[in-house]
Amino acid sequence: MKEEIINTSDGLEIVVIDDLFNFNDRTLMMNTIYQSQFSFATSWDSQVTDFKSASTLGNQWSKEYWDSFGLERHPNWKHVQKHLGERKHQRAWCNLHTGRELYRYHADHIEPNSMSMLFYPNLKWDPDWDGQTIFKSKDLTKIEYCSEYVPGRIVLFNSRMPHKAVHPNYEAVAFRAIINAVFF
Repeated sequence: MKEEIINTSDGLEIVVIDDLFNFNDRTLMMNTIYQSQFSFATSWDSQVTDFKSASTLGNQWSKEYWDSFGLERHPNWKHVQKHLGERKHQRAWCNLHTGRELYRYHADHIEPNSMSMLFYPNLKWDPDWDGQTIFKSKDLTKIEYCSEYVPGRIVLFNSRMPHKAVHPNYEAVAFRAIINAVFF
């Protein structure tokens, strides 16, 4: 496992954790994702900059589904929990990106102490396929961090931090799967 902490100009932290789950664990997780029901729904990420929404392929996870997925039961979850502190799971969802969606900078939640988690569950991802996540300063003038889509990566950050996905390009042979959860 490898952990990196990025300090932003706004005084926030972005925590990047790689290799928390082994390939076998991630294979089971991806099988669960691919057996899930997905639908086209409103994507609210364009609200911050364009005040309009586009649709995306995704699903909202109930608390029961989050619990059954098992991230918090995994023995290595303690490395995530130490950054979450006393925060508890509030909501989660999974999106499958195809390269045709519209993404804009957005915040995941307005609760001051809330923390978001992004988990990149794909088993394989070529850096040439793009699919990064870009984090910006509160005033949207500075790129604070660009997270490559690294299979198995977890990124933790303040839920108010503006961020957006970079859609995969047309060379990508897989959906860009992303699990997002909010804790407070």
